[in-house]
Parts: sequence; structure tokens; C-alpha cells
Amino acid sequence: MKKQSYAGVATAVYVNYAIVGMATIFISQYSTYFQSAWHTNVKGISLVLAAVGLGRLLTIFLAGSVSDKIGRRKTMLISMVSDVIFLLGAALAHNMIVAAIAAIFFGFTNSFGDTSCYPALTDAFPTRSATMNSLVKAFMSLTQFLFPFWVSTVTNALITALSLSVFLVLDILFVCKVQFASQDKQGQLKEIQEAEHIEEPVTSVQPAMAIDGTLLIAMGFTICFTFYVFSQYLPNFGTSVLKVSPEQAKTLVSFYAMASMISVFVTAALVTKVKHLLLISIYGTVAALALFMMILVPSLTTARIGSVAIGFFAAGGIWQVGLSILTSYFPTGNGKLTSYYSFMASLTYFVGPLVSSFVISDSAASVLAVFWITAIIAAATIVIAIWLLVRSQRYHFE
Repeated sequence: MKKQSYAGVATAVYVNYAIVGMATIFISQYSTYFQSAWHTNVKGISLVLAAVGLGRLLTIFLAGSVSDKIGRRKTMLISMVSDVIFLLGAALAHNMIVAAIAAIFFGFTNSFGDTSCYPALTDAFPTRSATMNSLVKAFMSLTQFLFPFWVSTVTNALITALSLSVFLVLDILFVCKVQFASQDKQGQLKEIQEAEHIEEPVTSVQPAMAIDGTLLIAMGFTICFTFYVFSQYLPNFGTSVLKVSPEQAKTLVSFYAMASMISVFVTAALVTKVKHLLLISIYGTVAALALFMMILVPSLTTARIGSVAIGFFAAGGIWQVGLSILTSYFPTGNGKLTSYYSFMASLTYFVGPLVSSFVISDSAASVLAVFWITAIIAAATIVIAIWLLVRSQRYHFE
């Protein structure tokens, strides 16, 4: 019997996430435009961004159950329709309330997208799921690298929203036609375990959920907080702290996204050769140092170096490495643990902008305060990773 090809599933997922990548920085890239359209300021923009996190928090646990019950295709369609509502709603809004409601829908996009697209790839490519899933981040990073150049040319957010929505509608039609793989894992379980070389402890000493599990889940928050808040307020750092033009400030996001895209492939190679917790410790240290450098020695050069460093060492897939450690430590109940880990990322989308809204304004000092908070959180990643690394010596995971 000829083996079913699921290239269509992969194409649909990658196109979707390429658009999600741009939608993620849509508000921050058009911040000046939206401040005028919504009759608000940078604090208002932060509150709208926090609404994205709220939407994700409200649906992250529900979305997983929905995906398992009604299927990957229908759940993915919910995500994509929510994205269209967000883009058009934000672009057409004339006040913060409507904008915040639209932003909540982008939270839905994230929840239903993550719980349908990643599993859909795993269903279709059980022996290559790690590689296929890592390419999601690569496509997001690629479009985030290119998007600032688009924004510098197309200054009207509504035109951009309409353009992205057209691509989403085309992808929706494509998703309705492609063949999705079965969700039945019984026949694939052994194949997955052999292909992914799931780590087993060679001693009777086991990781403790109360300590190791809690620390790993907390690290899911600190890693995500670092790169998400950084990417959202990087343009503000350029205009308020460095006093460069908005167009030049937005290109810093391109440096960040380019490094993130490269890191996806480099990190995928390194995780097969370097102990995972050691890798996170090294990556976390470089990311934190880069942030402190940007804060203490602000210049366009250090900002570019910092953007590349954060993109590579914080946003290039190290969050997924933390998840792989969690599931290898506790191989039973992976679905529940993954939900907890993803919940911490969802919390970041809400807490990061919300906290920043109390601090940030158009002044350089306020933007630097947001970056100080981010740097401290980044430093917490180092502490947690080293703590886990020391504890891991007793488990002797191979």
C-alpha cells in the first residue's frame, strides 16, 4: 500500500505560522499608527498586548481538549478565523476597547493554533516530529525578519491587515482540502520512542516533580518572558533610548528575527551533542549579558548586537529544549505537563505587557525600566538552569 503523503498538512501549517509570526509583532510594528487610531499612548498599546495573553490564558487548557475531540483540522480553522478577526478588528478599531477585544482573539489564535498545528505535524510525521515542529519557529522567524521592511513601505496598518487576511483565507481553503493524519497513536508509539531516543534514567534516583518539575515549568516562563517582552518593546528602545527614527528602530526586530531563524537549525544540531541543561545555562547567560550590555551601554551598535544575541540565544528554540527535558524527566502524563509548560508561556503574553504598562511611557528611563525587568527575568533563567544542572548529576540521564 502506498504511504500517504502529508506534505499538504506541513505546507498549511507553515503558511499559517508564517502569518502568525507577522501578526505577533503587528501591533508593535504599527505602534505609532495605532496610538493615533485608538486615541491612546504607549501604555494603552501595552494594555492591548496584554489582552492577547488574556485570550490565550482563557483558552489554553480548553484548546487541547477541543483539538483531541473535534480534530486537528477544525481546531486549526478556529485558530485561523480568530487570526483574521484579530487583524481586521485591530486595523478597523477606533478605540482601545475594540482593539483589546480583537487582541483577545489573537490569544485564541495562539491557543488553538498550538494545540492543533504541532499535534497535526506529529500525527503526520511521528518519526520526524521534532524537526517538523522546529521548522514552525523557522517560518515565524523568517517572516518576522522581513515584516519590518514591509512596514517601512506599507505604512497603513489596514492594508497590511487586509493583505495578511487574504493569505489566511487562501490557507483556510487549503486546510479544508488537505488530508490530515489519524490521531490514533497506538501504532506509532514504539516508532516515536525509537526515533526520538527518549532518555531513560540509569539509576533508581528519579527527578522530583515538586522540585525539578516546578523549576522546569518556571523556566518556561522566564525564557518566554525574555524574548517576548524584548521583541515587543525593541522598537521603543530604538526610538526612546537611542533616539533613532521609527523606521531604523523597527529594523532591530529584523536582526532579532534573523538570528532566531538561524538559531533554530544550530540549536537542533547542538541538542544532539550537548547536555540540554548545560546548553540552556550557556544560552541563558549570553542572553542576560546581552540585555545588560544594551541597558548599560546603549547605542545602535550594542542594540544590534543585543538583538542578534537575544534572537539567537533566547528565541531560537531553547524554550522547546526546556519542554523536551520536562517530558524526558517525566515520560508519563506528557499532555498534562505540556499544558502546564505552555500555560507559563501564555502567562508571559499577559503578564509581560501588563507589568510593562505600569512602567512604560515615551521617556528613555521608562523603556530602560522595562528592559531592566526583562534582564532580571533573563538572569533568573541562569539561576534555575544551573540549579537543575547540579541536581541532574544524580539522575545520570544519558
